[in-house]
Amino acid sequence: MRKKTEEKRQSIVDAAYEVFRELGFQQASMSEIASRSGSSKATLYGYFDSKEAMFAEVMTNAAHEIRESFGQLTLDVPLRDSLIAFGRHYLPAILRPSILAIRRLAIEESGRSALGRLMYEAGPKRGWSAVRDFLLKAIASGALRECDVGVAARHLQALYEAELVEIATLGFPVSTAPAKILPIVTRAVDVFLAAYGCDQR
Repeated sequence: MRKKTEEKRQSIVDAAYEVFRELGFQQASMSEIASRSGSSKATLYGYFDSKEAMFAEVMTNAAHEIRESFGQLTLDVPLRDSLIAFGRHYLPAILRPSILAIRRLAIEESGRSALGRLMYEAGPKRGWSAVRDFLLKAIASGALRECDVGVAARHLQALYEAELVEIATLGFPVSTAPAKILPIVTRAVDVFLAAYGCDQR
């Protein structure tokens, strides 16, 4: 029974993603999501108490690869290698069509609802909090100089995303092939370490 329940929940989340992507958050209706998932509205509300809660689940479901990328952060290897490994996973993950679609939805709705804040709280805030914690450990190990790790994490995020994310969000095609991603990530990490590495004072 539990497996059946999990399968039904996933079918609802999959249908919700398609409806949100096609119609936008405001125009998406629980009736349409129920129809596409082969459920009743009562069943939907048995799993999710609001359309906002459903959107948060859609985002969490789509962001699995992003969450996995944070596991690349380790001090068991040189810091530069760790940050490059993280970036090589992180950048293609956030450039996936499903993630870009959710990002566009959140941006579109942020001026008239709490959807953008909901997306940030459920996803990026948690992930980059883990990066801040990692940077604190790197400082303690002597791999980074003393700094405001909140600011440093934001700088690192901006460097990773600088070359591709904005244009991809605006609809320009970008390649996420490893051969294309590696030099972008390497440039980002080298700039970051030029600013925050221990040999820079």
